[in-house]
Amino acid sequence: MQDVVIGIDVGGTNTDAAIVGEDIKTIKLPNESGIGEVLEKLSQKASLEREKLIISTSLPLNLILSRYHEIPTLTLLIPGPGLRYEGVTLKGSVTHRGDVVEDVEEEEVRRVMNTRADNIAIIGKFSVRNPELEKKVYKIALERFDWDCIALSHPVGELNFPLRINTTVVNAKIKKTVVELAGLIKRFSKDFFFYRGDGGIIPSEIAIQNPSLLYNSSPAAVAVGAYYLTDVKDALVMDIGGTTTDFVILEEGKPKILNRVEIAGKKTLIRCVDSVSIAFGGDSVVDSFLRPVRLGNPMAFGGEFFTLTDALNCIGFEIGNYKRSRCKSSGVAEKAVDDYLSVVAESVRNIGKDRIIATGFLAKYLAEMIEDRTGIKCIVPEHSEAANAIGVAVSKISLTLYARFDTERRRAVFNGDIEEFEGNYEDEELVEIAKEKVREIAMTYGTSEEDVKDVRLVYFNSYTVVRGGVRRGKIADVVVQIEPGISSEFA
Repeated sequence: MQDVVIGIDVGGTNTDAAIVGEDIKTIKLPNESGIGEVLEKLSQKASLEREKLIISTSLPLNLILSRYHEIPTLTLLIPGPGLRYEGVTLKGSVTHRGDVVEDVEEEEVRRVMNTRADNIAIIGKFSVRNPELEKKVYKIALERFDWDCIALSHPVGELNFPLRINTTVVNAKIKKTVVELAGLIKRFSKDFFFYRGDGGIIPSEIAIQNPSLLYNSSPAAVAVGAYYLTDVKDALVMDIGGTTTDFVILEEGKPKILNRVEIAGKKTLIRCVDSVSIAFGGDSVVDSFLRPVRLGNPMAFGGEFFTLTDALNCIGFEIGNYKRSRCKSSGVAEKAVDDYLSVVAESVRNIGKDRIIATGFLAKYLAEMIEDRTGIKCIVPEHSEAANAIGVAVSKISLTLYARFDTERRRAVFNGDIEEFEGNYEDEELVEIAKEKVREIAMTYGTSEEDVKDVRLVYFNSYTVVRGGVRRGKIADVVVQIEPGISSEFA
């Protein structure tokens, strides 16, 4: 008997849930209910404590990032001598090899923390090779700030210092929200996973250390769900939500990825699906024309405002309590639907794919009209209304390991954690050690051996350390990733 996995996607308007095993059961609730009510309802249908639970949510991050400049962050930098960046520079220095050559001054750290701020971002230039100074500043910061308001940079992993600064500031602003969400979920399931923005799942503790990994997770989930439900590898996935309609390109069965995402005008190290959104969905208000505004549920679902969903009812569909969709006039309803189709068609033409997979609650009502307007075949899979939650449920773990080997110093650093390391290895052997390490980490979270077979080498660089004409050792940087994809259980 196949194991049951529960996937939840918290969207901009509704929360979708899917219980996926030998068959699929779905639940859709408005966000007004809150994720607590969704989990409560799910607990009546499946054991959340016993079954694997995965949560996708871009919403808390989007809400906070929309107020990015209103949330004051104290940025503490340990760049080393002679370097200046935007933020408060502290004394202290770590070399490129990970050696501490100057300690931080505790009183200086306490003095700068008098600045008004809601949270703190702590970034050392070479902390990914030795996080000791970051951790010292963190301990001092705990005297004034709660732990969930402090973000360190070494869990981000990549060496690029300016972009790691920007990413850690994002993490500092959103960490408390993610911690609070994790606390709510843990009332129902102690061991659960979050869904990351490139289409894989990660343990909740990794998401808390680096919450920007969750950015854009909902479009990633719907793309994976669309592929799983159709087995179509190359297409444009269209997700018709309540507030927006999102588009994601599928290539070879995987969503197209965007690296170094820009947040609030600054490049970051965030990696997520490349998606396009239009500000119209099923709950978009219609007065004399279709507006990019959501004020509540459609009339057909107990709301007070005439929406695109109600307009569809006025031209002959029977969605929800369709008799409540009091039509202003058939002309207004027809124009609202036509305006929506025109915006969709323009987006489809700009992206340029020859097949569409339509998902979301309104997909089955709009698909034929979209196909007529665009001239492109439009597929609506079974369970299209919850393709996002299904995508969450069927995905496998995806972990990235940043490894640095220094055989002369007998030291290895794995995602900021320093370990003793002895032996002289060839480049290929160091890559295999890194791959085995990331597999080992994934297996501690109950991942199957089958799901960790596919480990991709993302980056490799090495050079030999020579002193006095004698080879003393080797230094190598290795980045490997268990690639996102569908779990072997559902493949």
